[in-house]
Amino acid sequence: MSIEENKELMRRWYEMDDFKGIQKDEMEKALRKVVAEIFAPEWIAHSPQGDMPYEAFIQHNVAVMNSFPDFNCTVEDQIAEGDKVVTRLIMRGTHLEQYRGIPPTGKKIEVGGISIGRFADGKAVEGWLLTDTLGLMQQLGAIPSK
Repeated sequence: MSIEENKELMRRWYEMDDFKGIQKDEMEKALRKVVAEIFAPEWIAHSPQGDMPYEAFIQHNVAVMNSFPDFNCTVEDQIAEGDKVVTRLIMRGTHLEQYRGIPPTGKKIEVGGISIGRFADGKAVEGWLLTDTLGLMQQLGAIPSK
């Protein structure tokens, strides 16, 4: 696939149009379908919280989408070269269900993130993910902001 096609796959994943209007009880099924189209079975996501292989990645995203039912991302920038795509994004949502042990707060969050995806044979096979977890925890009131 071309660099532009790889960028479009990452944009599709992050802009999450495939999940608009999906009910909670259908979210995992919808996520699995889209993940299978974009990510290879050997996919592994590296993050400061640890590595997430394919299945753990799906479960993590189900938890996020259930905890923040209006979760959405805005792709701010993309840079690509060779087999890699860098995406800078802003994630938003309203915390309406438990997330990482934090009871629902009803608070709106806005968190920045950067990912690097590596592609092979038309699918993402490896990624490096950095999100502003400190900012997220502060916005949810789980830790003091100052």
